[in-house]
Amino acid sequence: MVWSTLAQGQADRAKFEIIRETINFLATDKAVSPDTTFRISCETLDYDCFKQQLSSNPVNGIERWYNAWRSMKATDEAGLAALRKQVFADIFERPGKGYRKQLAGYKAYVARTEDLIHLSVDEAPMEQIAIDSAEEPPQHPAQSAIIYPEQTNEENKNPEKEDTLIAYLAITLAIIALVVVALPLFKKKEQEPAADFYGLQERLDELALRMKRLEQKMADSPIRDEAITSLTEIMESVEKRVVELENNSNAG
Repeated sequence: MVWSTLAQGQADRAKFEIIRETINFLATDKAVSPDTTFRISCETLDYDCFKQQLSSNPVNGIERWYNAWRSMKATDEAGLAALRKQVFADIFERPGKGYRKQLAGYKAYVARTEDLIHLSVDEAPMEQIAIDSAEEPPQHPAQSAIIYPEQTNEENKNPEKEDTLIAYLAITLAIIALVVVALPLFKKKEQEPAADFYGLQERLDELALRMKRLEQKMADSPIRDEAITSLTEIMESVEKRVVELENNSNAG
């Protein structure tokens, strides 16, 4: 479990810091320390550095006590409490050591070691909490849904293509209608008008039929109304010109 691993790591750090605080406190005792300003400056859990700094014997006989405290098992709150109790017994309860409770840093030392015991198991670093939260599964299936562009394009490909082809077909039919009207007007205006009108009418009927089929195909298309309106206007214009041609022919 992530939390058990975190608790173990915190307990290891708390143990290291309890020993550090204890030695720093003992260094303020002039009776056993030649340098009352001595402080352990190692990074947490760097026991090699710790041992090296103790090699100068900043506190008389401290290495023996350091080795004893370090050898104690402290993997949880109970173990840390037991370590702290043993340390207090060694530095305060032995004969002739009670005076240390009167040192200026006593209360601060006791408070710091108390905090270390509870911090190791009750609190977790904010960065670790963030990591644990990131490892939790999403609360809603939508959070894990991955939409690939290829899938989206594939789903919409056919409808869009169909609409585009229909629109082009509508424009093509409109152009054909204009060409059909223009030819009798400009090229065959005086050649067999009756036959031209008959052929033109057939073409118009065919275009009207295609237009109805187009309207059915575009029933669900968003551009249906616009395309049909355009075709209707063109067809009406064509029919109007046909009527004008017929009237002119009859008048002639």
